[in-house]
Amino acid sequence: MIFSASPTNLTKLMDRLIGLVARWPARVQTKLLIAFLSIVGLLIVLGAVGLKMLSGVNDETNELIQLQRKIAAYHQVQHDTTSQLYSISTALLLQDDRMLDSALRQLRQFGYDLDRMEFVANEEADLLRQVRQNYDQFTAEVLRIVDLIGAGRTGEARDVQAQIIPLADRLERLTNQLVNLAEADMVDAIDTTERAYVTSRRIVVSFVVASIMLALGFGYIISWSLIGPVQKIEAHLRQIAAGHFAQQVTVTNRDELGMLAANVNQTSEQLGRLYREIEARTHELAEALTYQTATGEVLKAISGSTLHLQPVLDTLVETATQLCRADKGFLFRLEEGLYRLRASFGFEQDFRQFIEDNPIRSDASGTVVGRTATERRVVHFDDVATDARYTWQEAQSFGGFRTVLGVPLLRDGEPIGVIALARNHVEPFTDKQVDLVTGFADQAVIAIENARLVRELQEQSVALATSVEELKALAETGQAVSGTLDLTRVLNLISASAMALGQSDACALFRYDRTNRRFMLWRASGLEEALSAQIRSLQILETETVMGTAIRQHAPVSVNDLTRLPSWPLRDVALGAGIRSVLVVPLVRAERVFGTFVLMRREEGEFPRRTIDVMQAFANQSVLAIQNARLFREIEDKGRQLEIASQHKSQFLANMSHELRTPLNAVLGYTEMLLDGVYGEVAGEAHEILEYVQSNGEHLLALINDVLDLSKIEAGQFTLTLDDYAAQSVIEAVITVAQPLAQAKGLDLQVSIADDLPLGRGDERRLTQVLLNVVGNAIKFTDVGAVRITASVAGDAFELAVSDTGPGIALADQERIFDVFHQVDNSSTREKGGTGLGLAISRRIIQMHGGTIKVESAPGQGSTFRIIVPIQVDEVMEAA
Repeated sequence: MIFSASPTNLTKLMDRLIGLVARWPARVQTKLLIAFLSIVGLLIVLGAVGLKMLSGVNDETNELIQLQRKIAAYHQVQHDTTSQLYSISTALLLQDDRMLDSALRQLRQFGYDLDRMEFVANEEADLLRQVRQNYDQFTAEVLRIVDLIGAGRTGEARDVQAQIIPLADRLERLTNQLVNLAEADMVDAIDTTERAYVTSRRIVVSFVVASIMLALGFGYIISWSLIGPVQKIEAHLRQIAAGHFAQQVTVTNRDELGMLAANVNQTSEQLGRLYREIEARTHELAEALTYQTATGEVLKAISGSTLHLQPVLDTLVETATQLCRADKGFLFRLEEGLYRLRASFGFEQDFRQFIEDNPIRSDASGTVVGRTATERRVVHFDDVATDARYTWQEAQSFGGFRTVLGVPLLRDGEPIGVIALARNHVEPFTDKQVDLVTGFADQAVIAIENARLVRELQEQSVALATSVEELKALAETGQAVSGTLDLTRVLNLISASAMALGQSDACALFRYDRTNRRFMLWRASGLEEALSAQIRSLQILETETVMGTAIRQHAPVSVNDLTRLPSWPLRDVALGAGIRSVLVVPLVRAERVFGTFVLMRREEGEFPRRTIDVMQAFANQSVLAIQNARLFREIEDKGRQLEIASQHKSQFLANMSHELRTPLNAVLGYTEMLLDGVYGEVAGEAHEILEYVQSNGEHLLALINDVLDLSKIEAGQFTLTLDDYAAQSVIEAVITVAQPLAQAKGLDLQVSIADDLPLGRGDERRLTQVLLNVVGNAIKFTDVGAVRITASVAGDAFELAVSDTGPGIALADQERIFDVFHQVDNSSTREKGGTGLGLAISRRIIQMHGGTIKVESAPGQGSTFRIIVPIQVDEVMEAA
């Protein structure tokens, strides 16, 4: 009974301890650290106990060593005593003086040895004292014998010698007793040491076992305080995976595992809620899939039976009835003001015949079909037997239905039919079922419309086939007419093509004179030359021809019989030539009347509507062709005139630039000579005036050079002189000119040139001109700050950048500043000067090198002009 209960009590104790550890509000790392430290503490205690036991054993060992030394000393005393006694006995017996002296020395040495035995225990001190006393007495007697022998008293010496024999025996017996006592102590010490060792081993083993048990206990408690909750959580997760979300995991831990269990419980609740929602949604989706499948079948029937409507309607009514769990279904179509049965399902033949024999009026609100059509919405009778709104009791009694649903078939908001479902018992239709039937109603409308459209399409196919041929001919003719810009050829093509398209005997093209309000023959096809000349000589007034009516109405006019028209000149000439019917088509575009063309036939009859439409479309194309030909002729004339004017202007600018440069160079030369004092010293105001004249003269000379360059570019005479050059030399030349200008304004001119600039090929003078223009503009428009020039290599091109701290350029002006005579700000230009030609010429020079020049700027943030020019220019490009 005791043995069976102990494990139970131990288990309860362990469970209680595990529970305490689990409920301890500390992190898992802290618990594990404390357990580890506890085990380390046990190991330290075990080590301390082991050291203590080893210290005791060491003490016992030292004591055994001391006993062993004492036994050895006693054995030595015993041996020395025996040796001494033997030596003395021998010496006395032989009475040899040397042997006696040696024996006496040994006795004295033995006495010294007895004096050095300081390790003797208390219980052996008395015995050792007796040894000493006997030894001293023995020594005294031996000395006496020696003295007697020395005195020649040999007899006395023998008597004394006989007396010391018992003393020697007693001394030997005492030394034996010392040895025996020491050996007995040695045995006792060995027994004590053995018992201490056994005891120490038991204690150490006990501590080891206790430490192991405690470590295992700590490990078990800590591990099960973690494993238990983890197993519970794992078991709960398996339940969750199996779809059981109702249960909760109970964990007493107040650490991370407790938080994990709480999160798992929360997750389980959320998953349970989501699972229930998914189940509901799955049910809805399954139902929706069924509906969609049915709808797909209906759509398949619709798409596969565009010409045969009845199978589609039958499938639709049958599917709707089955999906909505109705007993009967029928579909009515509106025909000649009455709703007639066109499809049904679940009805007996007698009731179907009754419905077919009694079509329903559209205003019969007492029926489900009439009310649905009148209200243009879904009508739902829960029980027609008790609903006062339903009055067609004969049909209800015959059919035996109770719950009825009516859904209208609406096309553009107007009813064209009704789908009705009925149940023989009272059970209202659900909203989903109503929506399903509504969708089927829409599909039914689509099917009906498809069938109608297919019939109309078939009816129009024949007419369309004919029209396609006519339109093809019209397109070919229009393409031929529009394919040329020669006005004469265009007019001839219009006349000939109109006669062919209209299948007429002749065609006359008339031009309208708005000033005189009359028509003149332009071109004619199918008419004899004499008849054409006769018509061309007529004065055809707008009021005396059907063509006037056509241009006023902007529409074709067909005359079936010319004899019914008044006696107008053109009518009389046409009748005389055998013409009996005409079609007049106006040539009008944007309220502008160009004229008409007249199709003529020699037999009476009306022109077909299709022919009139084709000729109207051809007239529109003809007007465009005539207008394009006229515009092209005008553009050609204007282009020739502009080309001549441009040549004259360029020649004039070149001549004027040359004529202006000659006297201007003379003025600048004489001014420089005057300033240099060639004709005498010039001082004061006259010197300032000459400097002003020189400055403005140089500015005018630069302007003339720009105008000359621009005129050469426009005249195509501007060329580049390609040769090898050093980019660094170009920059240094520009710096030499620009440095004084920058210093005069107090600006910092900074230069950064890469060390690895290769030798380039291009027009060095023109590139210097471009860079000087850009740097000069930067200095001119910058009042405070610095102008920076950088040069580097980007791929196979030089990249030159000129940056300033000036006012900047708006985004809208960054492209226009490269246009001829364009300046950013007129007020700034008036203040700073400039003509607006420098950047335009610079761009064209760079473009001829195959490069680009662009500006990056923002108002108030300065500008950076970036020039990209190929390192090697082998071919001069055409300037844009």
